[in-house]
Amino acid sequence: MNIEQYGIYILYTLIYVALAVVLKYALNLKSLSDYNADEQLAGGNLAVGLRRIGAQFGLAIAVTGVLSSSSGDTLLADLVSTALYGLVAVMFILSSLFITDRLVLPGINNQEALKQGNMAVGFVELGMLVATGIVAYSSMVGEGGGMLSSLSYFIAGQITLVALVIIYEKVFVRNFDIVEAIGNKNVASGIYLGGKMIAYSLILKSAIAGNGSSALLADLVLEFLAVAALGMLFLYLFEYLLDRLIVTSANLSSMLSKDSIVPVMQLASAKIGIALILSNAIL
Repeated sequence: MNIEQYGIYILYTLIYVALAVVLKYALNLKSLSDYNADEQLAGGNLAVGLRRIGAQFGLAIAVTGVLSSSSGDTLLADLVSTALYGLVAVMFILSSLFITDRLVLPGINNQEALKQGNMAVGFVELGMLVATGIVAYSSMVGEGGGMLSSLSYFIAGQITLVALVIIYEKVFVRNFDIVEAIGNKNVASGIYLGGKMIAYSLILKSAIAGNGSSALLADLVLEFLAVAALGMLFLYLFEYLLDRLIVTSANLSSMLSKDSIVPVMQLASAKIGIALILSNAIL
């Protein structure tokens, strides 16, 4: 690698730094009506910190997708394109907070919960923000190219992600109200749901990035749904095994109701690992 290449990489890194600063101030502005984010972070509010960590990490993942798809005719055109797509990625990240507040955690005022130090909500937001970054990454590198294509893939991925989370909340944990538990500061529930969203997004990443270049919208939709459905089927099968092999001392509902953070962290990380393998090796 020569000096010129180092210089180019530094330019792209500076673009990410600028985007990270934009995201920081956008997050500060969003929370300003409820609390001063900088003061909360300086005071050690970990819940607010989890939101910030998820946002910055999600943005970095999304920008990686932007860089992977950069193909301008000149360096200047490439840098401008990267900056523009990066701003779109910032909007994607910010939109996920609205989705989490209204759809993933209905009935909970996320802003107020974070102000009160609710780390369960913080972990859910961290999971959703990272998941959004993964979906944004795949929408940027998916075949077809163009801003409209990226936006379409992102919307499809986010709708599917939210639908899967809502189905999980309503169907798979019927004997335990996970949203109510998160509102009551049950950290284990927040970690588990946040991990779920990251695992789901990894499967959706393959469904989006691996989508074909057919000109027919119906074919693209069917291919996306087929790959996503297959991936989720494998994920649920392996999750069933993990629930019984990784932590054998108690069942999931019992661990969540008792707020057993350590075993739930084991399960969440193992499920993210399974999703990562499935998204790269099987799909």
